[in-house]
Amino acid sequence: MRQQDFTLWPIRLLLHITGLYGQCIENLAELLWVKHLQTGGLWQLNMQIIYLLKRIAEEFIIMEQNNNQLVRALGLKESISMTIGTVVGVGLFTCGSSQIGLVGSWIIGFTFISLLISIWPCLIYGEMSAALPCAGGTYNYAKRGLNRIWANLSGWHYIISVVAIGAGETLAFSNYFKILLEQLGVNIAWLDSRVIATILIAVFLILNFRGIEQSGKAQTGFMFFFWACSIAWFMYMIPKVHVEYFGGIAMNELPPFNEMMYIFGLVWWCYTGFETCVSMGAETKYPQYNLPRALKISVFLVFALNALFQWFLVGLIPKAHYGILAIADAPYAEGLKAVGLGGFPIILLCIGIAFGGDLSTINPGIAAPARYIYTMAQDSALPKVLAKVHPKYKTPHAAIIVVGIINFILIATGSIDYIASVSLISLAVCYMIGCLAYLGLKVKYADMKRSYVAPFGKLGCYVTIVLYCIMLIFADKIALLTAAVGSVACLIFYCVFTRKHAPGLVSVEEEIGVIEEPTPEEKAKMDKVYNIWKIATIVITVIALGIYLVPMLMGH
Repeated sequence: MRQQDFTLWPIRLLLHITGLYGQCIENLAELLWVKHLQTGGLWQLNMQIIYLLKRIAEEFIIMEQNNNQLVRALGLKESISMTIGTVVGVGLFTCGSSQIGLVGSWIIGFTFISLLISIWPCLIYGEMSAALPCAGGTYNYAKRGLNRIWANLSGWHYIISVVAIGAGETLAFSNYFKILLEQLGVNIAWLDSRVIATILIAVFLILNFRGIEQSGKAQTGFMFFFWACSIAWFMYMIPKVHVEYFGGIAMNELPPFNEMMYIFGLVWWCYTGFETCVSMGAETKYPQYNLPRALKISVFLVFALNALFQWFLVGLIPKAHYGILAIADAPYAEGLKAVGLGGFPIILLCIGIAFGGDLSTINPGIAAPARYIYTMAQDSALPKVLAKVHPKYKTPHAAIIVVGIINFILIATGSIDYIASVSLISLAVCYMIGCLAYLGLKVKYADMKRSYVAPFGKLGCYVTIVLYCIMLIFADKIALLTAAVGSVACLIFYCVFTRKHAPGLVSVEEEIGVIEEPTPEEKAKMDKVYNIWKIATIVITVIALGIYLVPMLMGH
């Protein structure tokens, strides 16, 4: 530290208290300099004053900038964990798998088709996230590729949908947690699941409040705990699987087409949130590499996990008990109870689902939408107070509080099915806007540097929009009405507030900042880690597909 710097501290304190810092001080320094040129005299004193004032201005300008910037602390592992954590949870372990009670082993067909219609959007988002690695994801893409109206609409729908995933997850946790305690001899059936869910949300609000790095590490821990419990449960339950349970459907004839589409929508919901890591682009290290890689890995891991768990449920539960599955809030636990597989299998299952799968979804269900709110507030699409970043923890704490409030409201409904329908509709709308934004970016920013390019991206956009529109036609009507009301509210808010306060677009360089390139050694290490993830993903995906072929090869 230079000698003059020691003199800054009391002045810094005084100026901070009185509020006389930043640009005003810089202007004053410039004025003194001009005055000196005009009058001469006291060269050394004037220079010292000018130096001090300039240094103070720089210090406080930097301080203000740093206090409102997020920290790039997430790597590939954390990005994958955040994404899979958001996706794998309430859908798979509640309403998604309960559809086995209606379609039996045909569930794998629904799951595989869900994978197919999710791959292209993942690749499309991979390209956009590599080019525009900033907080806000679809909001920022739509703002630049379309306009602010579409951007606001996508932002609102994304916030609602991902918060809904987290809220539904807390209720799912509550259901599995109560069954776990029941198996351990503690009966808390009298306790409303909403109470447990509310307490759980409060805990995760605190966790996310304290920092994204801490939250990311916790996320990774949840995911690996879930995997460990899952593998142990799989190995224990394999001998109990009945191959003869596979084949055919759960009813005498196929359900009507509209019901089939409704069932498919709930199964596809098990994939929604696949772009979670994109919303945290401003907190991702080397996002030009890590984000596209995380998206490509995550979508296949989600399929594998869904397929594996569904295979076991089909192989363990005979058709006679499908009626229980169709209406179950916790189909895996309730299905095992129905066939007399209580005790250790249910205990291990509930521990893994509740403390691994569910917790890993709740965590990013707070982190991701909070980053959307933060970004939109920074951009004056929402009140500026929501763009506040905690001076110590560097987290968007005001936005996190808003996410908590929305969670509490959704939890109060107590309906996972309603929450699921609201979430899938809003996410489908968000993804369609994202596809439109992709097409717009290709035109408006044709020369933008793209470290990753989605294969046949434009075609993928058109196909995705058509398929998602068809799916929404058959969604829950009350949830559709809710989404429509939310859209109207968003448009009104835009006209009343956003249009008056929104600034012009800044340059891409200014918005995303300097994106560092890894050193050759770092890049080699990143490539090695990615290849390990890729190989593991291929293996587990092949296994997940292959196990459904076993009953067919055996003639069932």
